[in-house]
Amino acid sequence: MALQIQIEGCQEKVTAFVDALKCLPQWRLYSGSKVSLSEDKLQITYTFEDQPYQKPSIPTRNVSKLMITSETGGKFELVLLDAEVVKMDRGMTYIHGRSYDIF
Repeated sequence: MALQIQIEGCQEKVTAFVDALKCLPQWRLYSGSKVSLSEDKLQITYTFEDQPYQKPSIPTRNVSKLMITSETGGKFELVLLDAEVVKMDRGMTYIHGRSYDIF
């Protein structure tokens, strides 16, 4: 069964949200429409269909390295698959991805 979603708001945030939705492997986008409501306001309607999960191989996925440095100078490195970086309000950044390190 298909789902339809309508998103309306600031053009930059709507586009970022839709890009994040398109990355979900369990849903397939198969139709959509865009309507510009004003200079900076956008409305998008998309139809999604669920699809069975197919485990992709690691070579076909984006691999990113995230380096975190503590206030005391300690460093921590994390390797992520399909990482997404989203700039939030008040200078905050949200980083989402999957880790494949078995240790």
